Amino acid sequence: ILAVILYKIDRLSRNTDDYSQLRILLKRYGVEIKSTTEFFENNPAGRFMENTMANIAQFDNDVRAERCSNGMREAVRDGRYVWAAPVGYSNGAQLNGKPTITQNEMAPLVLKSFELVATGLYSTEDVWHMMVKAGLRIKSGKSISNNNFREMLRNKLYTRLIEKFGESHR
Repeated sequence: ILAVILYKIDRLSRNTDDYSQLRILLKRYGVEIKSTTEFFENNPAGRFMENTMANIAQFDNDVRAERCSNGMREAVRDGRYVWAAPVGYSNGAQLNGKPTITQNEMAPLVLKSFELVATGLYSTEDVWHMMVKAGLRIKSGKSISNNNFREMLRNKLYTRLIEKFGESHR
């Protein structure tokens, strides 16, 4: 007998559709799914319990995702940014004891980028070249790419506006 041995059913998948597809695929090759902490007989009641455990895993995952999303919405409404910080900012700052972002050593170069583009005297590409030469870098330490530079210039977060979940907050 070939088998995939798991600690719990939810270790294979936390999505009932995915679990069902994996179970069908494994069954096609004569492979059973066995849990070391849960016993499911090969009868209607056992299959019902196995499916129920897979559904509980998805429910748990869905509840966690909803709580996470609600927490992020609350952060945005509080004016906190809880995602990966853009160029010129770092994660790890606190606002009222909760995480947000703060300016870092690249912030003056980001500001200079906006100022130079706003003059209309230089093309975006010229400003990008100037800022790379001045040391504008992404978190990895590499020079900012032309595409990332253009995305930076379009990012409304630099105007102190967080746009997430179809909402805008300062």
